[in-house]
Amino acid sequence: MKDRSPVASVVLAVLTVALAIGLSGCLFSPRTPDGPPDGSDIPWETPVTTSIVLTNLKAALAGEGSANYLDCFTDDFRFHVDPQDSLDAGEDGEQRYANWVASDEEQAVSGIFAEASKVSISFVSFEPPDESQDETFRKDDYVLVIDWASGQHVSEQITYKGRATLHMRKTGSRWAIFKWVDRRTEAPEDFETWGVLRGDYRN
Repeated sequence: MKDRSPVASVVLAVLTVALAIGLSGCLFSPRTPDGPPDGSDIPWETPVTTSIVLTNLKAALAGEGSANYLDCFTDDFRFHVDPQDSLDAGEDGEQRYANWVASDEEQAVSGIFAEASKVSISFVSFEPPDESQDETFRKDDYVLVIDWASGQHVSEQITYKGRATLHMRKTGSRWAIFKWVDRRTEAPEDFETWGVLRGDYRN
């Protein structure tokens, strides 16, 4: 049997590559854009600005989506409660709030979702961010309203208020919160902060 000619070998190689591309799709097709972290129907946008981070956070709370909520935070996230809230917690205050990390945030929000029938939040900017750098911060007053279906406040609607200094970091084109500093804005007898609520769900 005669050896295949060089021309025939080249043609065969080209046909083989063309067939492989046809079966597997284009080798140079763009990567699928990042989507919602849990594939749910909760509205979600790629957080290319710090404002979109808050939009995603609000949607995650309204839809009670833990994965969407946690996507708004970095893996090295830290939460810092208002010092007076920690003092008011008495002997348990330090243990309740010290060294608060992303896993504590996950535990807290999961506990809230388990007992809430409706969660809504609004933010009003107090100090806007400078997004020209890869790290920035913004200050926002928040109003968190929860309709409780079970737990300590069953069948009650409770409003929590405070001011959050949100330190954010940009990785690639995506912003996320790496530090949340919570402060009171109202007399404690009127409204508790979100920080107090968080502490109620940390074991």
